[in-house]
Amino acid sequence: MELVACGLDRRFRRNTGDGNFFEAVHRVDLTLRGGEMTVLTGRSGSGKTTLMTMLAGLLPPSDGTVTLDGKDIYSLPDTELSRLRARRFAVIPQGNAALSSMTVMENILFPAALAGLDPPVRQAGTLMERLGILRLKEVWPGELSGGELRRMSVARALAAGTDFVFADEPTADLDDENTILTLEILKEAARTGKAVFVVTHEREAADYADVLLRMDAGKLITI
Repeated sequence: MELVACGLDRRFRRNTGDGNFFEAVHRVDLTLRGGEMTVLTGRSGSGKTTLMTMLAGLLPPSDGTVTLDGKDIYSLPDTELSRLRARRFAVIPQGNAALSSMTVMENILFPAALAGLDPPVRQAGTLMERLGILRLKEVWPGELSGGELRRMSVARALAAGTDFVFADEPTADLDDENTILTLEILKEAARTGKAVFVVTHEREAADYADVLLRMDAGKLITI
């Protein structure tokens, strides 16, 4: 199981300033494999999140391809790409993506429902217990702290049962203990066969990486 990026570029049009375009990601080649946790570091603005969103099927590249099972995912019709994302990709976004009209448990089960799968209630409960949020399962997101929301996002992504997990700063808003716990849980997910891609500023994350990369000015560097 591999997701292969080849020659990925992403340019954004400038409204003002010198030049017409800003190149956020430049000619990136990368392969994400099942059973591996890939950790991507780099300064803010280096293109890490842009690269992740392209790999996750959320942002078409300006040039290059993202191939899964021998097919460029961005060549798929929108409905087919949406179905693929729902069934095979899970994303832990950098910000708060909780649905305010759903409880914590309903938020965690929602991706499976969106994909037309049976609700992973047992898996969700196990993850919530490990992350220390099981007691909050009937609570509304608006009542949670930033750290609790972050742990809910981690549980939601991993309970979905997808092949690929994309995590953008998954330990933001977490204390040291929960940072280590979250990295351990993500590493365990990779050991079960998932391909886990983590964008982070946390130095501790390097200790959990099977593949360690850095971005600098849109270019990918192997560490």
